[in-house]
This record gives sequence, structure tokens and C-alpha cells, in this order.
Amino acid sequence: MKNSIQNYVMKRLLITFIPILFIIIYLLFVLKWQNDKYINIVKNLSIATEFNFKFKENIDHKMYRVVIGADTIENQNPYEDLDYAKNIFEKLLEYSDSNDDKNRPKGLIILTDILKKQIDNIAKSDIYKDYNKNMDSLEYDIRVTTELIEDTVNDYIYEETKELNVLSIMLRDQMTAIFVASIISIFCILYFTVFMYKKVSRHIAIPIEKLCNYTKRSENDLLENNLESNILEIDELSENFNDKIIRIKELIENIKIEQKNKKNTELWLLQSQINPHFLYNTLDTVVWMAEAGDSKKVVEMITALSSFLRIGLNNGRRFIQIREEIRHIESYLKIQKFRYEDILEYSIEIEDSLYDMRILKLLLQPIVENALYHGIKYKRSGGKICIKGYIKNDRIILSIMDNGIGMDSIKLASLRSIIEGKSIEENDKVRTSSEGFGIYNVAERIRLYYGNEYGIIIESEEGVGTNVMIELPVE
Repeated sequence: MKNSIQNYVMKRLLITFIPILFIIIYLLFVLKWQNDKYINIVKNLSIATEFNFKFKENIDHKMYRVVIGADTIENQNPYEDLDYAKNIFEKLLEYSDSNDDKNRPKGLIILTDILKKQIDNIAKSDIYKDYNKNMDSLEYDIRVTTELIEDTVNDYIYEETKELNVLSIMLRDQMTAIFVASIISIFCILYFTVFMYKKVSRHIAIPIEKLCNYTKRSENDLLENNLESNILEIDELSENFNDKIIRIKELIENIKIEQKNKKNTELWLLQSQINPHFLYNTLDTVVWMAEAGDSKKVVEMITALSSFLRIGLNNGRRFIQIREEIRHIESYLKIQKFRYEDILEYSIEIEDSLYDMRILKLLLQPIVENALYHGIKYKRSGGKICIKGYIKNDRIILSIMDNGIGMDSIKLASLRSIIEGKSIEENDKVRTSSEGFGIYNVAERIRLYYGNEYGIIIESEEGVGTNVMIELPVE
């Protein structure tokens, strides 16, 4: 049974209430979610403030007295301070609701476990025979670890406080938005109801019904209509409808291409920030050095890994200072130097004027990794990676040069074709290989954020080495 145009419009008016209701519910849900997060942050800050900020001073003092033989480990009992701090960190981990929020509590728990092992080593040693060894452990192990714990707690409180301020502003804005949206919705509904009832009651029912039929058919297939009408507005609406259909088809294709590019590059960036194989190998090396009793190298390794991860996972920021990018790649090279000590040397030369400039993060590490695994590693000995940064022709130039095995002209041409990104499907097989994927994604991210005039230049000679230059705007 067909409805009259008046009834049809009235039903549509009722339907308009549903989206508005959903919008209001959504805003309320977002408000509740933000409020819950606000409460959770306050709870975390409350727990974090229970931390004894004389923790480092207490532990260092107690262990110093134990090492010099002035007192016993039982009397000083540093384990009490450790257990109290670890209990606080475990509470922070329990109340963290996202993986990013859990990273610092997890790191603090790991650091307390490391500190406990360091204290255990001194407790089990001969205080008089191992005096020099224990003093070194106190200076380079315990004091460094307690400082890391205290600094990490301070960073945690700072970040939580900053997020608390942001949420406060968001909550205030959200309340204002809900109030304004509610008032506007009420007036729009009243006005729309009266206006549409009068307008549609006149002589435009049939052309609109025809256009609606075309619209319904376009839900499944984007087809142009051939509607003819004596009413100018209907003709314009019909023409606009056809124009929009054509435009939508073009946009859909463009969006598919753009989304595929962005999805691939963002997925790669996420995976490259925490490469499981790299972490496994690094942690295996740490375990091996710990078992060998080389605690100094263990601390250096963990410190480098901590710096590497801290910069790589910097709250989702896309842009960082070149100073941080260099610190990130230096941490990566320090870690790899432990593993490839016999074949890897590196140098970093950056002009002082570049350090405060901002660039897209994680540009160097994929290329340095490529130079190591596909250039230096196969050379077996005498490998070196040189990283340079300077300004040339009003552009930032970051050069990564290695003296590895290099590439022949065919392979070099193929790699250059990949990073040019001529089409989505072209060179898919090589682009997704381990050797070309990282460089391609760096080039693609540069194109997406800086434009096609910037990118990567590759020079290579077989048996001599490879030079990869990144060109960026001065910012």
C-alpha cells in the first residue's frame, strides 16, 4: 500500500529524530568515557604520589653502608623499599587501561626486578674480598637503576598530569557541545517540520517521487538519472544528482588508492616501532651478557634499548626534532654494535643548526637497518655506516652511507622505481620484500606529508657501497 506524499514526509520527519537521538547518545557516551578516563588518571596520580621520592637516596645510602661493611644487609633491609615501590608500580599497571599507559609501569617493574638482582649479587658476595667489585656495582648498576626508576616515575606523573589537563578541557568543551547541539536540534526539527509540510503539500510530489526512486536504486548501483521536469529546482537537483554520482565514483577510486597507501605505510610504521625479531635478538643478547656477568654492558644495552623505545613510541607524535631522531638511531646502532661488534663501525656527523629542526619521525632507522642487513652484513668484516646531516639549497639532507656490497645497475634501477611509487600495483612483489619495503615506506611517508618534490635519492656501486640521501624541507 502506497503512502501519500504528506504521510511519507511525516514518516521521514520522525526518522530524523533517530539520528539526532543517536548523536546525543553518542555525545553522552563520549562524555562518560572521558569522565571515566579522567577519574582513572586521578586515581593513577594518587597512587603515583605514594612513591617515596627519597627512594634513590635511601637505597643508595643503605647499599653504600653494606658495601663498605658499616652494616649488614639484614639491618639495612633495602628489600622493604623495593617491595613498597614495586607494589605501587603493580597498582599503576593494574589501573592502566591501554597498552601505551601500561608501558611505563611495566618498565618500572622490570627495573625494580633488575635492582633486586643487583642487590642480591652484593648480598651474596664476600663484603671484604669483593669490595672493589661491589663498589663498581653500587656506582654503575644500583645508582644508575635507582636514578632510572626515579626519572621514570617523574615522567609518568608529568605525562598523566598533562593528559589530565587535556581531558579537563575536552570535558568542558564536550558539555558545551552537547548543550548547543541539543538546542540547535530542537529548533531545526521544529522549523523543518513546519516548512516541509507546507512545501511538499504543493505540486512537486511526482517529480520528487521519481527522483527518490533513482536515489533508492543508486544505493546499490551508482547510476545517473534521466528525470525530466518543468520545475527548475527539480531539474537542477537532477543535474546535481548526476554530477555527484560521477564525482562520487571518482572519489571512491581515489579514496581506495589513498587509503591503501596510508594503510600500508602506517601499518609498516607501527610494526617497525616494535619489531619483534629485533626485540627478541636484543633481549637474547642482554640475557647472554647477564649470564656472562658483564653487568656494565647489560646496563648500557638496556639503556640504549630504553632510549630507542622511548623515542619510537613517543605518544603517537608524527614529527620530532632531528636531535631526537639522531638519539633514536644512535641507540639503535649501539644495540646492533653489541651484536655485530666484529663487522660494524659507525659515525654520525650532524650540523649544529639542524638539531632543533623538526622532521617526520623514524626516517633514518629503516634505511640504516637496510644498510646493515643488506650491505654490511654480507661483507663480513670492515663494515662502516656514516650518517651525515647538513643543509643544501634550502633543503635538509640526511645521508646514510655504507661500504657494504652495494648493488648492480639492474637492482639499483628496480629499487629507484619502487621508491618513485609510480602506481599502487607496480612492483608489489619487490616493494613488499624485506629489502625494498622499508625504503619504499619512508619515501611514501615523505610524499604523503611533504609532497612529491621531496623524497629519497639512492646511489650505489656493486662492491663499493651505497649512499641513501633523504631530502626534506627546512622547518
